[in-house]
Amino acid sequence: MTTSSSHSHARGAGTGAASKDEAALLEASAHLTERDRWLVRLVGEHRLLTTGQLAALGFANLTTARHRLSVLVRLGLLRRFRPHPPAGSAPWHYVLGPVGAALLGTEDRDEKKWAPRARADRQLGLERSHRLGHMTGRNQFFVALVAHARQHGGELAEWLNETQAAAHALGDLLVAPGTWDRLPRPDGAGTWAADGRQVSFLLEYDTGTEHLPVLSGKLDGYALLASVLANDAGQAAPPLLFCFGSPRRVQAARRALADCRDSAAVRIATAAIDPYVTSPAGPVWLPLTGHQGRQVRLIDLGQALPDPWQDYRARRARERREAAEREQALRHADEDDEAVTYGTAAREEAFGQWP
Repeated sequence: MTTSSSHSHARGAGTGAASKDEAALLEASAHLTERDRWLVRLVGEHRLLTTGQLAALGFANLTTARHRLSVLVRLGLLRRFRPHPPAGSAPWHYVLGPVGAALLGTEDRDEKKWAPRARADRQLGLERSHRLGHMTGRNQFFVALVAHARQHGGELAEWLNETQAAAHALGDLLVAPGTWDRLPRPDGAGTWAADGRQVSFLLEYDTGTEHLPVLSGKLDGYALLASVLANDAGQAAPPLLFCFGSPRRVQAARRALADCRDSAAVRIATAAIDPYVTSPAGPVWLPLTGHQGRQVRLIDLGQALPDPWQDYRARRARERREAAEREQALRHADEDDEAVTYGTAAREEAFGQWP
């Protein structure tokens, strides 16, 4: 895949380049709005966003978005490139610029955190990556939720990238040695709020390139995650969403997923939608089991997907409560024994001193 790019491919490493970026940041800071800073952070966190996606996230119209994004590119906060697909044309794809990396590093008080994202050699690899369409489609899934919220209500309360999603699902839990490599690596995670409720979810965004055994093989990690959350935290795992691009693909995938033994341990829903056209918030989700052929909205998945670990979690909670009660009873018994022993010793001491 050939690309046209608006940035140089020099690595830009070294003290001189860093000093130059810091000077450019000081000069640019006076011209930045809170929206500018927010958009730069979104690009940094999610690696790349297109013109249309950034327009939907932060602007009232496409013309204003194009003008402001050009300014951010000129200031070095963002870089951009335009892929050349086999047919048609592609929008500008924006990635983090060196000044943007310096900005985020300053805000996070970690100068080195964002520098790798702005390395031109990595960005060149991203431009030529066969996963480019997957990344933009995955990000469009979340952008579509933001656009839906603007037009119809609701809120994308949380949007996590690949790296954040796996760690967030576990929280502060420690996993056993050798277990970490088996845990899933979802394409993203989020929390959608509407109608006074909210539902957290994990996302697998499918472009049809993976063989079905590979796809269903991912359920082993998700089943492990569900068991860890149920056993160690007493929590239900978030619903797992598989987003497919066509009805034919989703039908074949649903059969493969249902035939996998690990599917019984995971709360799964599927949809065949193009997030550039159809909102993931709507009634497009079909639970893998117990669905009766009825598609439901994203916000309703928490109720539509039964938790296969519910009885287990209730039993574990009861066992923990009973163990705590036994421990408390033993502690009280020990305290009573100490009190009796102390009282006997005190009386003996008193009688020994009687004239």
